[in-house]
Amino acid sequence: MKTLLKTNTLVSIVIPAYNVGRYIEECILSVVNQTYTHIEILVVNDGSSDNTPDVIDKLAIQDKRIVPIHQQNAGVSASRNIGIKASKGEYLIFVDGDDYIAPDFVEYMLKLVKMTGGELCLSLDSFTRTREKQVRHEVVEVLDPIKATALLLSPRIIVGSWNKIYKKSILLDNNLEFSTTLFYGEGLFFYTTFSQLCTKVGVGNRKVYYYRRNNYDSATTKFNIRSLINGDLAIEEIRKNLRINSTIIDRMLELHKCLFSMGAVVRIKANCKEKEYSQEYKRFKTYLHEHAPKFIFSHDVSLYHRGLLLGTYFCPILMAWLDLLRRKRIASVSVE
Repeated sequence: MKTLLKTNTLVSIVIPAYNVGRYIEECILSVVNQTYTHIEILVVNDGSSDNTPDVIDKLAIQDKRIVPIHQQNAGVSASRNIGIKASKGEYLIFVDGDDYIAPDFVEYMLKLVKMTGGELCLSLDSFTRTREKQVRHEVVEVLDPIKATALLLSPRIIVGSWNKIYKKSILLDNNLEFSTTLFYGEGLFFYTTFSQLCTKVGVGNRKVYYYRRNNYDSATTKFNIRSLINGDLAIEEIRKNLRINSTIIDRMLELHKCLFSMGAVVRIKANCKEKEYSQEYKRFKTYLHEHAPKFIFSHDVSLYHRGLLLGTYFCPILMAWLDLLRRKRIASVSVE
């Protein structure tokens, strides 16, 4: 069922920014140059110590749709929450300050809303490498909350609140915001809670988001044991706060935790930290050994992920070495 949208539907785009002086101008300009122009751009400077605030203020003078917000450092969740509270749009989009979007990003997301009637719409794919091609065949589908939440927990989706559009009234009606107690995995908790509150979720596959994976200051690229602990905590928070009773969601949540534990074992091993963080390493490894077998031999899990689980189960040191090579490769071909 199609959704009728006003031709002047206001879309609020929230950009949290912390010490992203190298990238923030490209990010903001990619939003400014959208084919759909009825937007407001809320850029939240989270106490940056570099030139980020200067760049934001300079661009705000040039385009009145840019709303600069400056705060003391409080974290990405607090930044997004402040952006949400200051927003006036009917729909919300989040863009990370070190990424950028295609000129038709907002137009495409609104197209998904119109075609599917989804209160949440997203694209499965994004640009992550240089000279990467657009998808050959565009697909659009409508999912119910159960299938959508399971999809969002699956390894098919890169974890991130970006590459999505949210109907703001769902947030307001349910007092939903980003958790400020989680600094890693907060996005996963946010959008899997949101999807359970929807009646329909629209899913496309056109690449309209440029996800940069060579920013070594990003929480997703540098090793931090607190990030691993927080990520695991986020998964448990999702489990404790599930609003839908579903074996499909339960299984996908267990797979997500199993793959996360696998990644934690590999990251700790690759950084030679298994002695320093012996308790955490043992906990992640124990979970992996207890739960991986049920997925290693399951045909509803991709051969690729079954191979990763199998390799880490039997030889984590080999997988740690391969992970180091993989990360170097990712950085070398990442979107610039």
